[in-house]
Amino acid sequence: MSRKKDANKYWIYGEDAALAARFTKYLTKVLYARRASYIRDKMVEVSREISIEDCSGEVDDVYGRLTAPIEERVEAKLMWEGIRNYLPKLTPKECEVMIALYIDRLPVSEAAAKLGVEPNTVSTHRRNACEKIRNEMEGK
Repeated sequence: MSRKKDANKYWIYGEDAALAARFTKYLTKVLYARRASYIRDKMVEVSREISIEDCSGEVDDVYGRLTAPIEERVEAKLMWEGIRNYLPKLTPKECEVMIALYIDRLPVSEAAAKLGVEPNTVSTHRRNACEKIRNEMEGK
């Protein structure tokens, strides 16, 4: 019985009860709006997420680069430092070929498969890119 008496102490009567009811109604609307915003934000976040199974090829690619021997990584870094200043002077396809061949260290056939072109086209783009880089280095 004592609990019921304690609970009665917290009831609000009169004008204060009406004010408390309005405030409670306001808080309920705000809470629903916040919850709806949160759920919308989460849905956007979920729509942007990609499953690890869906991009296993890219993960393997990056993991392969990270686990490559240190000599290969240093060599790739040096090659990147050497050609990165000349990449803006190349066409986009030539840039992709140079990165695939010299940074990613892919064979011509794999680079061709990655870029969706013939191996002869990759060789031609590499030859043209090397010629442009050589001309830039010579100052032509």
